[in-house]
Amino acid sequence: MSSSDKRLSRKQVDESKSTVGQQLRRLRREKDISVEVVAEATKISINNIHAIEESAFEKLPADTFVRGLVTLYGNFLGINGREIAAAFLAERKIISPDVKRNNLTTKKISSSTLTPKKLAEPAHVSSATVALLLLMVIVLSFTGFCLYTSWNPVAFLSRQTNNMQESIQKIFSGNDQQKTDMEAAIPLEEQNKEDNTTNKNEEKLQATPLKNLHDDADQSQFPYRLTAHFIHDSSVVVTIDNQEPTRKKYTTGEVVRWRAIQRLKVVFDAPKAATLILNNAPLTFPSSQNRQPPTLQLPDDLLDQ
Repeated sequence: MSSSDKRLSRKQVDESKSTVGQQLRRLRREKDISVEVVAEATKISINNIHAIEESAFEKLPADTFVRGLVTLYGNFLGINGREIAAAFLAERKIISPDVKRNNLTTKKISSSTLTPKKLAEPAHVSSATVALLLLMVIVLSFTGFCLYTSWNPVAFLSRQTNNMQESIQKIFSGNDQQKTDMEAAIPLEEQNKEDNTTNKNEEKLQATPLKNLHDDADQSQFPYRLTAHFIHDSSVVVTIDNQEPTRKKYTTGEVVRWRAIQRLKVVFDAPKAATLILNNAPLTFPSSQNRQPPTLQLPDDLLDQ
């Protein structure tokens, strides 16, 4: 719309004796615009458009909002929206002075609004109760799983524990055997010296027939007479009195007898490798101490018993 048309429309509004709302409605009809089209274009509700055109001030919101609505409406119809809005609010003040404008700056907050309302307190559930319920759910779920799959957790844990113990025993047994071989090994420099005395030591350590176990002469001459019946293949290091240590490997089922006057030391490379008889009496096989190979020392071990 041109500026001359705007001045003409403003002159028609000023000269009219009708209200601002009626002027807006007449101008809308002259332009052949429906209320629905105005509402769609300005986003003003149809109820507010009718209230503006009918000057139903009590149906309109606060002055601040009415100013914006009328400004949009006037601009859409091609007139100065701000001027028509100011005229509308002045008319509202004169015609309906008792209408509460509900301006944001003058609105009084009632005491009832500030009074705290009694609301229903939510039910308080302790964290311990929640944890207990969660634990019960887990236990019931686990029990149902065991029943459904016929799985026995106790037997499973027991089996796993036994397997672990066997593995640990195998590991320590292997380490003990390896350490025994390293500790009991004779240095290469000394082996050359022992090669000359091997035959003599072998004769001294030669297995004695069982029929000689009750030989009275041996009893008086050798206070320590040890007989070993090997139940496993084993390598043994033997020290008799003040002689050099001698290492020899015995096979399963072999029987050997050692005799000593003052001291006798036997080092086995494996636990429970043989059954022992000392002076015609059974003797307990020595146990490993601090991961050391089983070692029998006479007469020290006899004093400890």
